Amino acid sequence: MGRDKFTYGNYENIQSGTRPCSSSRGECLFFFYRLYRNDVRALEDFVASYEKFDKAITDFSISKPDDLESKAGDAVIELNGRAAVRISSLIKNDAELMNEELEIADLSGRELDSLRAYKRAVRSTNADLDGLAKEYGDLTSKRRAAYARFKSLSDYKD
Repeated sequence: MGRDKFTYGNYENIQSGTRPCSSSRGECLFFFYRLYRNDVRALEDFVASYEKFDKAITDFSISKPDDLESKAGDAVIELNGRAAVRISSLIKNDAELMNEELEIADLSGRELDSLRAYKRAVRSTNADLDGLAKEYGDLTSKRRAAYARFKSLSDYKD
């Protein structure tokens, strides 16, 4: 009686004893196909965002124009957004993939912050450049290793 349809699903179908997708199998199959396609599209979008970030951080590490730093920052923001997308259990290794996406996004943000700190330290005096360079290199290798794990879990082909 006082149940909300949005909280408890399709309450009328539960009351009448019918199942969702019982009107035709085609509708049900189409629903799962669309769900699967949305998951695949989300994974493809994440891969594209990662590649965009990888190119932006590489360009920014080589030279220092402000537009390259802002491009790398924008790429991290986009990567974080793509990593936050949930995928359904229709995709193999769905939980592990979502965890890897979040880890990659976190490492990417930390890597950009580390590179910014290194670039600032180059201009200052009494800075620990070796330590900052090592931190940046470690974060880069961790990010690339996490992306390799992501690709192996997703069976992604280049």
